[in-house]
Amino acid sequence: MLVSVCYGKDKLELKLPDSVECDYYECKAIAKNIDAHAFLGRVTMAEKELYLVSQADLFVVNDAYRPTPTDEILNRLYQNGRLSKKATFLVATGCHQPPDETQLKSIFGNLYGKLKNRILIHNALDKSSMVHLGEIEGGHPVYINRFFYEAEKVVVIGSVEPHYFAGYTGGRKAIFPGLCDYETTVQNHRLAVSFDASPVKLEGNPVEQNLQLMMSLIADKSILSIQTVLDKNNQMQAVFCGKIDSSFRRACELVQKIYSTKINKRYDLLLAEVLPPLDSNLYQLQKSLENSQTVVADSGTIILFSPCKEGIGSDSFYRLADRWRESSLDAEDEDDFGIHKLSRVAQIAQRIDVRLYSELAEDVPDKVFIKTEKNPQEIIDRLIGNNKSIRVALVRDAGHTVLRAH
Repeated sequence: MLVSVCYGKDKLELKLPDSVECDYYECKAIAKNIDAHAFLGRVTMAEKELYLVSQADLFVVNDAYRPTPTDEILNRLYQNGRLSKKATFLVATGCHQPPDETQLKSIFGNLYGKLKNRILIHNALDKSSMVHLGEIEGGHPVYINRFFYEAEKVVVIGSVEPHYFAGYTGGRKAIFPGLCDYETTVQNHRLAVSFDASPVKLEGNPVEQNLQLMMSLIADKSILSIQTVLDKNNQMQAVFCGKIDSSFRRACELVQKIYSTKINKRYDLLLAEVLPPLDSNLYQLQKSLENSQTVVADSGTIILFSPCKEGIGSDSFYRLADRWRESSLDAEDEDDFGIHKLSRVAQIAQRIDVRLYSELAEDVPDKVFIKTEKNPQEIIDRLIGNNKSIRVALVRDAGHTVLRAH
């Protein structure tokens, strides 16, 4: 039996014995894109509950690291007379680098020329641009962007997708970490060393619980939320409008149906194809690993297929590996940004055999606890051998498809 695996622009043909069954998993297809009429209808319903979008003095939008169709949403609002000429637009960067003009044009689309003098960019390192909100459990002080704090009526535009430790993107994440200080983001991400922080999980997730503590500090803030759900091709499929928590949670329900599958078996061998753009570098690879690893049996093997043509993707993450204390996998006391990512991969690699077929030099993945695989057919043959009872699965588009152990 031949199994076809996408690898960059190519397809790899891998042989499995006819006696071995291979299960296949992928994102579920949903009906159609939401049209302008349906979109505006949902916005109108939210306006009846809260206030008119045209009254908002601040719009909070994602940066270019999220696939949110901000330009499409703003254009629909503009065409319908719902964008005030006095409104300001604040880009929620979190701890990312500020967007350059090319990225800003991508975010705002054909409205960039009209809006560019009203666009602000959050800087997580500049506390002079923030207000001290208060403290959360443990006495940690939380700071928030001053423009957000002072705005009377806010519209938050986001997109909800699976997130490998926050459960989901979107909703509250536009504000925390989108508009808060660097130290607050670090303390939140530190909680991601726990595997209770996992894709499409909110209940009992320590990262989500911490986000809710921070959201309680702005409970009285007037926020109208527009949350989109996209398909794997980043086409808008649904929109949920209203209060930020309720719109977010309704979007999460649909995201789970599209991207997530509960599985009551464990696999000895999991083949995981990683598609663009998540196949670009080693740093991005973790999402695909996290989405699938729970259904791999203890001591089982996952092979990730990702060219990683751009190399490592994060030099700071790679340098962090040089200082990693292999004798201790408890990273809760570390302040280094990104330690949670390294800690999680290290723990996964202790439980299962993690391998990567890529164009990276052999010693590069090894440094972050991922073994280089130069010949996937060879390891498949070795693992299967004469074991007719081996459990094998192929995950299509592992960067988006979430498999949950049941």
